[in-house]
Amino acid sequence: MRPTFSHLLSTLALCALAACDGGTEALTPTDSTGATPNIGGTGGIWAGNVAVESAPGAVVLGNNTTRPVGYTVYGREWVAAALWAPCTQRTGCPTLAVGERKTVRAADIPGIDASRREVVVYWWHLIDDRNGGLKPDSVRSVVARVGS
Repeated sequence: MRPTFSHLLSTLALCALAACDGGTEALTPTDSTGATPNIGGTGGIWAGNVAVESAPGAVVLGNNTTRPVGYTVYGREWVAAALWAPCTQRTGCPTLAVGERKTVRAADIPGIDASRREVVVYWWHLIDDRNGGLKPDSVRSVVARVGS
């Protein structure tokens, strides 16, 4: 199967977000469950994941990591056209506290309608950058369905 323009565009966007070097190796280490190990330090990777469950007319996100996370949710078919970057502000960004669960209604997810029910949830931890600002440690994704 030949890649389509939208596949190439989405790959380029994800590579740009994750500082992709064109290789196929993982950008962050994971264990057999897909969780990232806690290797400590202010720029480290923390254990856990963000769980995504279907709910009627929504998805429910749960932060199972040891740090707060930022997130965004898009319709799966819409992702290739979305021009977005992880929110890196200290306030005003969608976040999940440690252990928090949050319901995101389908009406609030770009690219979702009655025929398109799959979503991609992108999430990240914010860490300090060299200039005194914040940056994502890495961007992870989870695919799920909005419940009917």
